[in-house]
Amino acid sequence: MNELERLNDNSGHPSVAKQTGPMTSLEVYDKYGAMAYGIILQIIPQPNLAQEVLVNVFSSPLLQSCNSYPFTFAACVIKLARSKAVEAKRKLMTIGSFSADGVHKEQETTPELIFDLAFRQGFSPEEVAEKLNISKSDVLKAFHEFFKSFPHA
Repeated sequence: MNELERLNDNSGHPSVAKQTGPMTSLEVYDKYGAMAYGIILQIIPQPNLAQEVLVNVFSSPLLQSCNSYPFTFAACVIKLARSKAVEAKRKLMTIGSFSADGVHKEQETTPELIFDLAFRQGFSPEEVAEKLNISKSDVLKAFHEFFKSFPHA
C-alpha cells in the first residue's frame, strides 16, 4: 500500500501527511513541549531553570521559522531547544552557578563523559579535547563508542 492509499483508507491510523498550514505556538507546545523539556532538562537539570528555557523556546520568533525547516518540525524544535539550553547554561557558567570548567580532573574520560560535555554542555570536540587533555581524534572515537553502546533499532 502506498502513502496515498494509507491516507485515504479510513483505517483510523494517524495520517502521515504534512501539516497543511503553519502551526501556532500553542499547537507546537502541545505537540512538542514535553520532548523539548526533556532535552532541556538533560542540559540544565534544574526544573525551574529548565522551565524558563522552555518558555524561551516557545516564545522565540525562531520557532515560526520551523514551519519552513527542510527537515521535520520535530528536528527543528529539538535543535532550537538544545541551542537555547546550551546558551542558558553558558550564561549560568559565566556568573558562577556552575564550576568554571564543568569537569573534575579526577573523573575518568569515559565516552559518556565526553558525550555529556559535547551534547549537554555544548562544548565543541576541540574544547572537550582541551578540557580533558586528550586529542580531538580520541574525542571523536569516544562519540563512536558512545553511539555503538546502544542497540540498533
